[in-house]
Amino acid sequence: MLIPWLGIEASDYLNLLWHIAASSLEVKDVAKDAASDPANEAKPMLPAKIEISAPQQLWALIIGINSYIHPTPPDLELLRGAVPDADAMDEYLRTNLDVPGDQIVNLRNEDATRNKIIAAFHGLRDNPRINSGDPILIYYAGHGGEILSKNGNTIQALVPVDYLAGQTRPIPDREVAALINGIAKKHGNNITVIFDCCHSGSGTRGGGQRTGTLVRGCKLSPDDDPDNLDADSEDSPVAEPKARGARSAEGFAMVGMKSHILLAACSANELALEDTTSPEPHGRFTTALLQLFKAVSPDQMTYADILTKLSRIDGQNPQCEGYHRDRILFNAKVRERTHRCYNVKPFNSKKGESMCVLEAGKVIGVTDGAEFTLYSDETAARAHGKSKPLGVMVARESNIKPFKSLLEPVQGNVTLELTGPAVAIQTKSGVEVDLLIRVPLEDQYMGVFEAVVREMSRDGPDPCRIKLVGKVSDRVQLEIVSHEQDQLGFIPLDPQSTKCGFTRMPYAVNSDIDVLHRVLRAAAHYNFHLNHNHANHKIQDEIQIDFFRLEEGLDDNLDVVFNALEGHNMHQYQEAKIEYFIEEGAKYGMKIKNSSPWNLYFSCFFFDHADFSISEFSGTAAEFKDTDVPVRTAAITEIDTESGYSKDLSLTKDSFVDIGYGDSAIPPLEFDLPEGLAVRLGFLKFYFTSEAADLSHVPQKSPFEVARGMCDQNVARAKKKDTVWGTILIPVIQKRPASA
Repeated sequence: MLIPWLGIEASDYLNLLWHIAASSLEVKDVAKDAASDPANEAKPMLPAKIEISAPQQLWALIIGINSYIHPTPPDLELLRGAVPDADAMDEYLRTNLDVPGDQIVNLRNEDATRNKIIAAFHGLRDNPRINSGDPILIYYAGHGGEILSKNGNTIQALVPVDYLAGQTRPIPDREVAALINGIAKKHGNNITVIFDCCHSGSGTRGGGQRTGTLVRGCKLSPDDDPDNLDADSEDSPVAEPKARGARSAEGFAMVGMKSHILLAACSANELALEDTTSPEPHGRFTTALLQLFKAVSPDQMTYADILTKLSRIDGQNPQCEGYHRDRILFNAKVRERTHRCYNVKPFNSKKGESMCVLEAGKVIGVTDGAEFTLYSDETAARAHGKSKPLGVMVARESNIKPFKSLLEPVQGNVTLELTGPAVAIQTKSGVEVDLLIRVPLEDQYMGVFEAVVREMSRDGPDPCRIKLVGKVSDRVQLEIVSHEQDQLGFIPLDPQSTKCGFTRMPYAVNSDIDVLHRVLRAAAHYNFHLNHNHANHKIQDEIQIDFFRLEEGLDDNLDVVFNALEGHNMHQYQEAKIEYFIEEGAKYGMKIKNSSPWNLYFSCFFFDHADFSISEFSGTAAEFKDTDVPVRTAAITEIDTESGYSKDLSLTKDSFVDIGYGDSAIPPLEFDLPEGLAVRLGFLKFYFTSEAADLSHVPQKSPFEVARGMCDQNVARAKKKDTVWGTILIPVIQKRPASA
């Protein structure tokens, strides 16, 4: 594209943004050294792509079952996305990781019988081609089940295609553990197990009809209790006495297990769902997992990193269990063939520190914590994993500039003294970007590019990590498009927006750099806090949030009171959402029940996808009467009328609190739809903490109205390790009735 005021043609984002930055006085003024001043450096080049030739010694068993031979019990539904998921995993291994086809065993539908699945496990155990320490992947997509045994214990199980109650048993958790233990004894513990199925059958909470989804779980017969499993299986985990006594761990997710790492689609009381509305249905978990795997090479993240990098899955909180959860995926023995190769040169620090300059920065996607392995030249880099590196260095937030980064040695790594140019390949991913946006490389979007350069070049607290892409990918969150009268519009691309029909935000702005910069910062702040999560399954499983339409009445003193319409819980737990048609004057309330072992503080925010606002209201509509902001939600806070400060409501264990009705001091919730919108998407996000937390940095006003502005405060991105905390996110879909 042509940069008008320079008369220069730019063919990619890197060079376009470099030219904008190099011609900007604002950027030159803040650039102080060779690592940060694009104007004093030669035009950057896109990093070279090199092929790392190494045979992938990964072995895999991939199972996918849609069509069950005996579709009983009644909740053993025929699935639609399990086989496509298994096929997609197989394609990823072959295409992205170059795993030879003869190292992958595939079982689909009628081939995935109980006997054939067990035989495939034994085949991995007895395969003489598998060396000790070789990575092994076991993937299952299909129904999971739960058995209430004769002695009252609960047993989790995989459901083979030929399951028939009382005749062909499922494969219970203890048997799966025994089969995996047998493989680990022969080939080591570099075993990754991925289950995209339910832990606990059809679930234990809520109700409501599901639309466009199927549940991968069912209740199984008590007759399927495997009484004699432990005596029959030579690899049974109970054959090795443990400190906890000679008994099997219950369930697939056994904390502390050393034979393998388990990645599970959801926690014990949640449902693993597949979406059936697309032409080719897929499971939500596998879809998100493969999106991540294709975006980040497996040798650049740990198993624990997956939970923080995985895209949000509404209603599902994936689990990662195992003693080696902090290990690099596949123990760093599997990597994508193609890697970017960056130029590196020495840097003489005034403090005498051992540092170097990486010819890449924010524009390419370098983020805090990214690690790079240095080699003398590209030839040595191509032999990554075989040749000896010069060292490993890391990028820190304050040293990452738009086009270059200062690297420092990884803690505990040998101090590196570079005497001349070298090259680097990224060997660990940094933190996720806050906002991934698609913007066409065209002249009319020049204001967007200038706003991005401004944000990438600014110093100070609360940096927003923004990355541009030229085409829509699975992880892009927002697209900027041309609008009428030379304005720009915004299209949300997250899966929830697409599914509910929320296809465009009801705002357009002029191509003004100040306005666009404000909108981009607000969008990044919004997405960070919406997606920032903590996988505490006790919080997610043992806090119940019900949502009710309220009816108005009079008490004995003829005062107006509100009561919940009992039996009309609008929170659809199975689909993890609240969806309803807007009615003028309708009021709503919530009941929050705490069955966790902790006394908790909690707060609630409403994230509005229509305008990037994050609202925590004070419990009174009067505060907002001078604006056009509807009372979308009452805050889960009390106002101290003497001091004016907010105080968190406490929620003690084994208690509940009503919001908006009954004895609650917080007024009912009200919602509306702006003119011109048929559907509005928002999210109720609850924060639960064992200590009072200051969340004042979370709310922000919409960036689309200058009078309302936005909060520009430091973002607290971590909590003390000894604090128990967790979050619950509930999509709220509001629709205008057809007659409105």
